[in-house]
Amino acid sequence: MKDILKKNIKTLFVIAFFLIFCNVLSVLHPFIMKGILDVDLKAENIKVLLKNLFLAYMLVHIVLLISKGLRNSIVNKAMAKILKQIREKLFYHVLKWDMSTYEKYNSSEIYTRLTQDMDNLFPLFFGTLEIVVNDVVYIIMMVAFMFFADTKVAIIGSVAILLNAVVSYIFTNQVAKANKGILSRRDKANRQYSEMYNKSKLTYLFSLQNRNKTSIYKTLDEELAYRKRVIFVESFIYPLAITIQAIAIYLILIYVFNINMTVSLGSIYLVINYIQNCRSPLNEIFTQLEEIQASIMSLKRINKLLHEKGKEDIETGEIVEDLKGDIEFENVCMQYGENKVLHNISFIIKEGNKVTIAGKTGVGKTTLTNILMRLYPISKGRIMIGGKDISKIRIKDIRKNISYISQTPYILNDTLKNNIILGDNNILDEQIKLVAKEIGFEKVLENFENGLDEVIEKNKLSYGQLQMIAFLRAILHKANIYIFDEPTSNIDLKTEDRIQKLIDRITKESTVIIIAHRKSTIENSDKIIYLKNGKVDMIVNKEKVLK
Repeated sequence: MKDILKKNIKTLFVIAFFLIFCNVLSVLHPFIMKGILDVDLKAENIKVLLKNLFLAYMLVHIVLLISKGLRNSIVNKAMAKILKQIREKLFYHVLKWDMSTYEKYNSSEIYTRLTQDMDNLFPLFFGTLEIVVNDVVYIIMMVAFMFFADTKVAIIGSVAILLNAVVSYIFTNQVAKANKGILSRRDKANRQYSEMYNKSKLTYLFSLQNRNKTSIYKTLDEELAYRKRVIFVESFIYPLAITIQAIAIYLILIYVFNINMTVSLGSIYLVINYIQNCRSPLNEIFTQLEEIQASIMSLKRINKLLHEKGKEDIETGEIVEDLKGDIEFENVCMQYGENKVLHNISFIIKEGNKVTIAGKTGVGKTTLTNILMRLYPISKGRIMIGGKDISKIRIKDIRKNISYISQTPYILNDTLKNNIILGDNNILDEQIKLVAKEIGFEKVLENFENGLDEVIEKNKLSYGQLQMIAFLRAILHKANIYIFDEPTSNIDLKTEDRIQKLIDRITKESTVIIIAHRKSTIENSDKIIYLKNGKVDMIVNKEKVLK
């Protein structure tokens, strides 16, 4: 945050200047009115004097109007710019996390930090400036001008301002506590919404509507209870402030008409005007303090993400543009936190072979390919490609040489073409159509009104069609190593046969690793590595059992 504030320090000083300038003008115009009221009506130049005072009064109001307009424009532009810079910094920071760090957070938490919490920072930056430079200075100047007008009347006014400040402070603290509860319940509701909507099919299939409704209603009721507390507390602030103000004005009038009748009409007007005008900046101070407290909570949550050190450095390491050769796992162990997943895994995959990783669910098949792509670190052993330890190679080069298709198709809200090329403009439309024809996807392509420029809507395509789009993407991003995680699990047998032939063709130039359960996939492999309980159970090389 400090670097962003330093970058915008000049703008913040300009804002501070306009705040102070507007304060001076706001305090000045009641003082000019005092001069008008205190004019000696018997003076010879009364007309000229009144004319000058009225012109000064009007000029101050016009300049104040223009200054406030400029101030508001500068403030809004500056705050929008600062918040944009913070949002960009947070987004880029999260983008560089490694997979282990991502998994520490629910996706709704990250969304909330980038959106709602980021918007909550506005009062922290502008509110702090407004309190220190605007409201506090404004009140100090008004009190000083009151004492300049009449000391004893100013004492009554100052006591009234002090009482209003104490009352506002007490009530604001109570409101802040309630707002803290509101924010925590809102975060809880966001997590529940995210989970329910992302798993809507599960809700329908298992009739979880009533369960979900009860859970959400409970959270919303808790938030409502906190909101009622806020409403109850805030309903007393205004009436109490008005009462204190009325008592102060009453005491001033008693003093002026019964004790000291020498106080000028202009001084009475000035003090009463300032007492009334003080209520607004006092309310702003404590309202801003309340919002700042909420902002500080948001800032803490944002800083928690910014202080995460699990960054992935994809640029450091040995540069290997063309990474290929035999893949060797040598006593590899891997764990997620305290949970040990892989135990002393050792095997060799020859370059140009098609190898299947098989085993029951949860034995570590996908984890094995994840560590090959260096999505997660290993705790022991080493993995080599072409005799090179991948821990010493740039992550960027490793992933550039590996093409991957997962069990769940990752589809962007974009055109079909952009979903396939992913920014690689060297992939031509003709190449896409050629591969689409090979795997039987050209008929689906022909049904798209805009062809490759059709915007993909996930809910209008079958899971198998989405998987074929992901397959097209993997094939067209040519690589030395291909990893297919259950690539044909949702595809009909005819299409599967076409894809298997295409995989066989790819194997002539690249190494292919397949995670699969289907017998047809396993039978066509050069080698089958069976995993059991995170260990290599046996390795079958065509018809010969090696282990």
